[in-house]
Amino acid sequence: MAHAGVNPERSEQGFTLIEMLVAIMILSFVALGIAGLFSHAVINNASGYDYAQLATEARFAMEELQGLPFDDDDLDKTTGEPHTWESATEGFAITYTVEDYAVVGWNQLEGGAWPAATGTDVNVKRITMTVASTNQVLEGRRLFTFSALKIRG
Repeated sequence: MAHAGVNPERSEQGFTLIEMLVAIMILSFVALGIAGLFSHAVINNASGYDYAQLATEARFAMEELQGLPFDDDDLDKTTGEPHTWESATEGFAITYTVEDYAVVGWNQLEGGAWPAATGTDVNVKRITMTVASTNQVLEGRRLFTFSALKIRG
């Protein structure tokens, strides 16, 4: 006796073992590709976070230097050698240099050369700061350098 709607000549065995293995292999290749994307995204996210921390640390350090009086000892280090600044958080090395200039008018800078200062005519200090990541994974790969001016008065 045949059931209504069922074809007795049609075989309903389901998937064969070979079909299942092929399907699992295809899914594994897709999953491996997606896993690679996730690991790449994690690395990019960590790198972006490190850049943001680097820029924040640099800004805080420069704000502290800019807040010092013009004749402060930390700003009188004009030997050209880099000086160390204490980082607010672990994982960063901060160095800076200070150069003295005597600028009477800003049109002096049109040629690109800064007028050298002598004696007491110093009225502008150029602070160049470099912040580097000392994170074991990113050490030597993350470096942020910038300059700012501090004007007397």
